[in-house]
Amino acid sequence: MVARMRERLGATLLVALLVGCSPAPSATPPASAGAMASAAPTVAACVPVAVPGAEAPAPTPPVWAGRTWYELFVRSFSDSNGDGIGDLAGATSRLDYLKDLGIGGIWLMPVAEAASYHGYDVTDYTKVEHDYGDEAALKAFVAAAHGRGIRVIVDFVINHTSIDHPWFQDALKGGPHRDWYIWSDTNPGWPPVAGPSPWHQTKAGDYYYGAFSEAMPDLNLRNPAVTAEIDRIASVWLDDFEVDGFRIDAARHLIEDDGAHQVNTPETYAWLADFSSKVHASHPDALLLGEAYDVSRAAGAYVPKSLDMTFDFGLASAMISAVAGRRTAPITTALAETIKYWPANREASFLTNHDQNRVMSQVFGDVPSARLAAFMLLTAPGVPFIYYGEEIGLEGRKPDEQIRTPMPWTADGPAAGFTTGTPWEPLADGWERTNVATEAADPLSLLATYRLSIAFRAAHPALSQGGTLLVAGDGASVIGWLRVTAGETLLVVMNVGAKAVTDYDLSLKGGPLCGVTTAKYLGAVGDASTPAVTAPTANATGGFDKYKPIGTLQPDSGYVISLSAS
Repeated sequence: MVARMRERLGATLLVALLVGCSPAPSATPPASAGAMASAAPTVAACVPVAVPGAEAPAPTPPVWAGRTWYELFVRSFSDSNGDGIGDLAGATSRLDYLKDLGIGGIWLMPVAEAASYHGYDVTDYTKVEHDYGDEAALKAFVAAAHGRGIRVIVDFVINHTSIDHPWFQDALKGGPHRDWYIWSDTNPGWPPVAGPSPWHQTKAGDYYYGAFSEAMPDLNLRNPAVTAEIDRIASVWLDDFEVDGFRIDAARHLIEDDGAHQVNTPETYAWLADFSSKVHASHPDALLLGEAYDVSRAAGAYVPKSLDMTFDFGLASAMISAVAGRRTAPITTALAETIKYWPANREASFLTNHDQNRVMSQVFGDVPSARLAAFMLLTAPGVPFIYYGEEIGLEGRKPDEQIRTPMPWTADGPAAGFTTGTPWEPLADGWERTNVATEAADPLSLLATYRLSIAFRAAHPALSQGGTLLVAGDGASVIGWLRVTAGETLLVVMNVGAKAVTDYDLSLKGGPLCGVTTAKYLGAVGDASTPAVTAPTANATGGFDKYKPIGTLQPDSGYVISLSAS
């Protein structure tokens, strides 16, 4: 009962956070209902510190930036024909749901013909997966998304193919495609890098390289003929299917040097830079997003020369670790690396994806923790991506099929509105209460939290386009960050602890706050009050020392405060 009350109180304040949310906020954003303001003395001779990404005038952001994106697994999203498998027609019928959620871009997991259910072992790069429909169905989906102002990128799996791909079958026979893959007469004995031993023996006794598994042999991207074919296939997707870019699967694995250098090689960076240059020459607004599952230093190094963005795995893990473990240390480290290794807002931020245990399972079913994680994601730097079902608290732990279960649309059995047949994979436990219809009818649901937070982010340029400064908290559970544009400065403060905090303060060594004398409370998650706020006194370098903006930070809470000159 207590947990449920906390859950509902937290959602209540989120509603307040967005009251009066305007499509185009002024330099001093309007406060929400019940907002309070206070003033503090200024400090003379202040020399502010420049905030990367907050320059004036701000550069025009790319068309793919400033949006909230949605990772969609077609097989599990919506089935239109009753065969139990989600399809493109079903996904098209749900686009209004995504539009209402505030989604501005969709990442489609693989939709090309493949050998396995997940699609990452392609057998035909230009044919649509037959389970999902046909080429006309994909074109209809893209057109319908574009009609709603939603951009669409697709997974592009160019590191490897299926072992059943005609190219590899020809290569096994010594045909013209032999050099399209990587071979050795003997086993080089390289260590595993993404799965088991990467060298796999054929019946003929020789070996081929497949970093992920024997069923997915790596393409030889040093071969100009392979590169030329990848370029041609990219053009088909961009021109014929009119998609808006690609999520490059396994981007760090493209070209290997030797057993000690199988990822992030100079040739991999160079190949992607060349590919990006060619794509942008004909499609300047296309998004090229890379999966570089690595430390921030390596992942950030791809941007902007090799790719437009890469996923920020470090920050994703840190946000969940913080709310689940109730300590801010992981975020302190990860966010500092994000700011250091990526250009401002050129990292793709997220909480989980199709390869990871779902958020709700990692926080042990605690809705306030899931709500705070969403708040973090949607106030943090980067371009946010939401894995389908995350917004309703869908649960799931590996094996992979159980983190890719069908989307529950209603509380009606036996298939929760996903299909009129038998779902390809059983529904996740708890679908009777965790479904779109139930949560859409509840203004205090996790779904409402996501919808309102996405709208709040879109209404505040500092959140979607601004530079970021990490704000230190002196307690184990308190942390914050400053989001800054030329016309807006927002302070985000969080308490990830299970208890209210009164004995804390915040510090910012240097920042843009010279002359800032007014603080306005915009709202919160996890706090049903309307707390008074105190403005900071700027130090000599535009930051602040021992600043306590709110008297009490409630458990599992996050606050947004606007700072502006009086």
